[in-house]
Amino acid sequence: MKKMSRDMKTVIIMLIVFAVIILAYIVQDIYFSGAGKVETEYITQTSEKEVVSVSGFVVRDENRTDEAGNTLSILYMQNGRVYIPTVTDSASVAYGDSIAVSFADETQAQNYRKALELQSKIDYLNTLQNQDSLSYVNVVALNSEISAAIHDYLSLIDSNKLSSLDEAVRKINYKITTKQIATGSELDFSKLLKRYEKQKKTLKVSSVHTTDVLSPYAGYFVSNVDGYETLFDYKTLATDAVTAQQVDDLLKSESKDVEGAYGKIIGQHTWYLLCNMPQNRAGVVKKGNYVTVSFPEKGIYDLPMRVQTVSNRADDNVAVVLKCTRMNEALSGLRKEKAEITVKTHEGFRISNDALVENADGLTGVYVLAGKRVVFKPIQILYYADNHVIATAAVYYNEKGEIDEEKTPDLPRLAAYDRVIVKGKNLNDGKVINSAS
Repeated sequence: MKKMSRDMKTVIIMLIVFAVIILAYIVQDIYFSGAGKVETEYITQTSEKEVVSVSGFVVRDENRTDEAGNTLSILYMQNGRVYIPTVTDSASVAYGDSIAVSFADETQAQNYRKALELQSKIDYLNTLQNQDSLSYVNVVALNSEISAAIHDYLSLIDSNKLSSLDEAVRKINYKITTKQIATGSELDFSKLLKRYEKQKKTLKVSSVHTTDVLSPYAGYFVSNVDGYETLFDYKTLATDAVTAQQVDDLLKSESKDVEGAYGKIIGQHTWYLLCNMPQNRAGVVKKGNYVTVSFPEKGIYDLPMRVQTVSNRADDNVAVVLKCTRMNEALSGLRKEKAEITVKTHEGFRISNDALVENADGLTGVYVLAGKRVVFKPIQILYYADNHVIATAAVYYNEKGEIDEEKTPDLPRLAAYDRVIVKGKNLNDGKVINSAS
C-alpha cells in the first residue's frame, strides 16, 4: 500500500478540525436553546414628576368695597355711556391712572376703536417704510428670527393668549418685510398709508367728547369679569385655613350677574388656588413648602406656589390653599381649573414593572444581560408609577453621607445603558442566554 502523500494528510487534518468546530457550534446551540429567549430594554437616567391631579378654584383680591359697601373692584358703565379700556389685560395701574374712556353712544365708541386700529396700522407701515437700506442684514439670521416669531405666535394660540395675537402677527410681518427689503424687493406703502389716513379722517373722532375713567386704586386691570369675584373673602386666606366643604361649594358655585361691567381691578398680584386632595396624597404637602403647579388645559406649566394652609381631614379629603405671587394675562383669567400639583421630582432609571424580581436573599432588583450571561443587580425604588418605577442602584448611606458597607449589597451595581431583561423564563444569576431582543 502506497504511503499517503503529505498533501492528503494535510487535507484530512483540516477536515477533522473543521468537523470539530462545526460540532462545537452545534453543541453550543443545543445548550443555549435550553436557556430560552429573553426580551430586554436599555435603561437611561431620567427624571419623573410625582403629580397629584386636583380641581381648584382661584381667589384674587378683586372684591373690594367702599365704606357704603359698594363694589370698587368691578367696573360698571355709568349713565348709559359706552366704555373702551385704554390699557391691556393684566397691565399694572396706579391709583388715578386712566384705564378707559367713555362715549355717549356705541357709534362714537366704534368709530374710536376703528381710529385706534387705523392709527396702529399707520404707525406700523411708517416703521417699515422708514427703514434704511438693509443690504448688510444677515439673511440667514433673519430666517431664524422669522421662524422664532412664528413659533411664538403658535405658542400664544396654545396658551390661549388670544389678545396678544395681533402684536405677534405684526412681528412676523415686520421680520418678513425686513427680509424683502434686505434682498432687494421694492416696497411702497404710500398708497396704503394715504388710504388709512383718509379713512381715519372720515371718522371725525377728534371732535368727539370723551371722558377718562380713572382707576379707583392701584392694582392690575383685567377686562374679563366672570361673576365669581365676590364669592369668597380674599383677606381671610392670608391666615385662615379653608375646609373641604368650602372648596366643594366653590367648585359647584354659579357665577353672579355682572351685566354692564367692562372690567375689574385686581388689587394685589398675590392670588390663591383652593383645592381638595385625597388624604393619602396630602401627606407630601407641608405648610410653608413650595410645589410646582401646572394648568395643562390653559398651557401653563411649572408655576411655583407656596403651601399656605392645610386643613384637617374631612371625608378622606384635605383642603389645601396654594399661594402664588405672579400675575400675567393668562393667570388673571384662571378660575375653576384642572391642575396638576408636582409634589416631588424623582431622578433615576425608568424600569418596567415586568423587569422587577426578587432574589433568594429577598433583595429587589433586575436581571441584566451582560453578553450572554444573566447578572442580578439590586435596586432601590424611589417612585412607583402605573407600569414602571424610578429606581437607582441599591446604595445606602450612613449619617455622615458615606456608603454604609453593611447595608449596601455587595453585588454588581445598576448603571446607565444596562440591558435589563423584561421578559424571560427560568432566569437566575449566571445563566447563559441563547438570544435576546
